[in-house]
Amino acid sequence: MMIQRCVPKASFYMSKRLDSKKETAIRLNEFYSALDTKRKPVESENDIRYKYSLLLKRFRELEKVYSFHRGIIQNISSGIITVDLQGKITFINQAALQNFGYNFQELQGKTIDILFADPHEGKEVLNKVLEKKVMYESKETYFLIKDKEPVNVGFSTTYLKHPELDECEGIIFIFRSLENVANLRKQIERMDRLATLGELSAGIAHEIRNPLAGIKTSAQVLEESFSPGDFRSQLISRIVKEIDRSNALLKRFFNFARPSPPSQDFHNLHAIIDGVYLLLASKMKKKGITFKTKFQENLPKVYVDESQMEQVILNIFINAIEAIDNKGFITVETGIEDSVKLDEDKNKEPSVYAKISDTGIGIPKEKLEKIFNPFYTTKPDGVGLGLSISMRLLQENGGKMEAQSQTGSGSSFIIYLPIVK
Repeated sequence: MMIQRCVPKASFYMSKRLDSKKETAIRLNEFYSALDTKRKPVESENDIRYKYSLLLKRFRELEKVYSFHRGIIQNISSGIITVDLQGKITFINQAALQNFGYNFQELQGKTIDILFADPHEGKEVLNKVLEKKVMYESKETYFLIKDKEPVNVGFSTTYLKHPELDECEGIIFIFRSLENVANLRKQIERMDRLATLGELSAGIAHEIRNPLAGIKTSAQVLEESFSPGDFRSQLISRIVKEIDRSNALLKRFFNFARPSPPSQDFHNLHAIIDGVYLLLASKMKKKGITFKTKFQENLPKVYVDESQMEQVILNIFINAIEAIDNKGFITVETGIEDSVKLDEDKNKEPSVYAKISDTGIGIPKEKLEKIFNPFYTTKPDGVGLGLSISMRLLQENGGKMEAQSQTGSGSSFIIYLPIVK
C-alpha cells in the first residue's frame, strides 16, 4: 500500500519538472528566434512605428541630457581642462579657451605643463598628480596667455574616473583667474590705510595744529621786536613761513582723511577743464608745453561738485607738467564709454570720460599700481597725497580714475563719471 501511494506522487513531481523545463526551452527558443532576423516573422507597420517612436523618444531624452551637461561645462565661468594619464590635454571648455586665447587644435595632445608660466612648476605638478596621487585645492600659480603676459590663477584638481569600471582615466584641472581677487586685495589694503588715516586725523588736529598756532603767534610777536634789517627778523620770517607750509600740508591731509560732502549739481565738464587750463597756461608756456583738446560735441553734463572736480583735474595737470622735462604735449580727450564698472557692487553702465595724457617720463610698471596709495610719491619733494585725494574726491562724486603709463612714453589718467539724468 505504501509503495502504491509513493509512485504516483513521484510521478507527479517529475511531470511538473519536465513541464517547467519545457516552458523554459520554449522561452529560450522564442528569444533566440527574435534575435535571428531570418527566422523572425515580419512585423506589422504599427509595430514598427511604435518601436520607432520609442527609440526616437529615448534618443531625444539622451540628446537633451547630453546638451544639458555640455551646456553646463561649456558655459561655466571656470576653466576646465582634462588630461590623460600621460598629462596630455584631451578636453578644454570654452571659458579656458577664451582665457588662454588659443583654439582647441593648438593645445590638443600637448602636455598641460606648457600652460604654466614656469615649465618646471608645471612638470612638478604633473608628477605629483599622476605619480604621487596628490590632489591640489585652490593652488595659486601663473598660466601663460597667448601673446600676452602671464596671468595669476588658482586651480584645483580631481580624478576623471570611468563611470562603470571605477578606474582613473585622467585628471581634471579646474581653474579661475585671480586678477579680480588681486584688485580686491589692493582695494582692501587701501581702505585699511584710509581707515587708519581717518582715526589719526582727529589726534593730529589737536596735537599739531594747536601748538603750531601758538608758535606762529609767538614768532610774530618776536618779529615785531626786531628792526627790519636785523638778521634775526629774517629767521623769524622763515619760521612763520615754515609754519604756514606745515598748516597747508595738514589741511591737505584733512581734505583726504575727511573730505567734505560734495555739493553736486550739473556742470559742463569742458568748461571745468578750460578753467583749470587758464590757471596753469603760463606755467605750461614757460616749459614749452603745448595743450591740446579733443572734446566730444554735445557731451552730457556731469553731476558733480565743481570745486572738487577742479581740484582733481588740477592735481593731474600739475603732475603732467612736472613729468615733462622740456617741451611736450598735454592732451585732453573727452567722450562717452558705453560700458564702465564704476562700482564693484554695481553693473557696468555708460559713463562720461576725460582722458588726460602727457608726453612725460612715464611711470615704471612696478610703481604704477601704488600711485593712488596715500603718501606714496616718486618726487623728491612730493608728499604723495595729490592722486590719493583726487581718487577719494572722485569716489565721493560717484566716479573713478584709472592710470596707464609706460616708461619714456608718457602717462594717461582717465576720469570716469556717471551719466545722471
